Amino acid sequence: QVDHVSGQRPPTASLPPHLAAMPTIKLTYFNIEAAAEKVRLALIMTGTPFEDNRIDFEAWKTLKPTTPFGQLPMMEVTEDDGSKKTFAQSVAMMRWVARKFDKTGHLYPADADAGLEIEEVLGLSDDMAREWTPALYMGMGRHTKFGHPEDFPEKDAAVKMMREKFITDELPRFMGFLSAKLEKTGAYLCGPNPTIADLQILAQLRYYTKGVADHVPKDCLEPFTAVTGWMAKMYEIPEIKKWYGL
Repeated sequence: QVDHVSGQRPPTASLPPHLAAMPTIKLTYFNIEAAAEKVRLALIMTGTPFEDNRIDFEAWKTLKPTTPFGQLPMMEVTEDDGSKKTFAQSVAMMRWVARKFDKTGHLYPADADAGLEIEEVLGLSDDMAREWTPALYMGMGRHTKFGHPEDFPEKDAAVKMMREKFITDELPRFMGFLSAKLEKTGAYLCGPNPTIADLQILAQLRYYTKGVADHVPKDCLEPFTAVTGWMAKMYEIPEIKKWYGL
C-alpha cells in the first residue's frame, strides 16, 4: 500500500525464509511514474521486496549532488554482509532486476535470439521517447535547450503545435510498429510471455492515457485496438493488477 502522505510504500518488515538472503533495495524517484515505473514493474513482477522511496522536489535539491549522475531514479542495494552499491540509469536497473531475480527466465532471457527480440522493442521505445521529448521539454519550460530565447512569447503555441503533431503523425507510426509485433505473436510484444520490453512500453504508454499532458487527449490510444487490447492483457497479470489496484 502507498502512504498517501509521503507517497512511499513502507519497507517490508520481515522477509519469508527463502528471501532472507536477498539484498535490501531502495528505489528513489519522485512521486510520479515516469522513468522509475518500469523498474518498479520489474521488481513487482519478480516478487522482489523494495523500498519505494518517493521524494518531493524540495528534497531533490539536497539529494541531487549525492547521486551518481545528478539524476533520478537512483537505486541503492545493500547486501546481506552490509556492503552497499548505488547506481543510476533506469533501463540498467530494469535489466538487472529481471536478470537477477526473475525465476521464470521469461522477463529477460539469456538466449541471444530471444534477447534480440526484446532489445529491438526497447530500442523502438527509445525512438518513440526521442520523438516526444522535445514537445515534453518545451512544455516544461526548457525551450532554451532547443535554441529559443528565455523570453519566448510563442512558446505555448509552439508546444501545442509540437504535441498535436506528435499525436497525429508520430504516435500512429509507432503504434503501427507495436501492433504489427502483437499481431505476429498473438500475445505479448516479444512472444508468448511478458518481458521487460512489455514492462517498459506499458509504463511509457500509460502516460498518454492519463490526461496529464496538455494537448494530448487521454483517449489518443483508442484507435489502436491491438495495443489497447495488449494493455488490458497486461493489466490482468496478477502482480500488475494488484500494483495498480485494479
